[in-house]
Amino acid sequence: MLLPMTTIMVILAIGAAGVGMIVLAAVLNRRARLAREGRSVDLEAVRAEVLAALDRGDPIGAVKVYRYETGLSLVEANDAVQRIAINRR
Repeated sequence: MLLPMTTIMVILAIGAAGVGMIVLAAVLNRRARLAREGRSVDLEAVRAEVLAALDRGDPIGAVKVYRYETGLSLVEANDAVQRIAINRR
């Protein structure tokens, strides 16, 4: 049974929104933990560093920077870097 294209697009949009919410929750959790420790994450500075690494052609370095600065998992950081790369255009 084939699904209509609109149904497939809706399913993909819901999945993408779900991933975005998971990453957002992880970032907010990390921010709260850093705040308890007396530190904070400047996401604009992290985004700038990620974009600089991507401009150098170093996507692995971009993920490493994001992970180090935010404390997120590899999968979460990779998803975030991919979203940053897509949204910079």
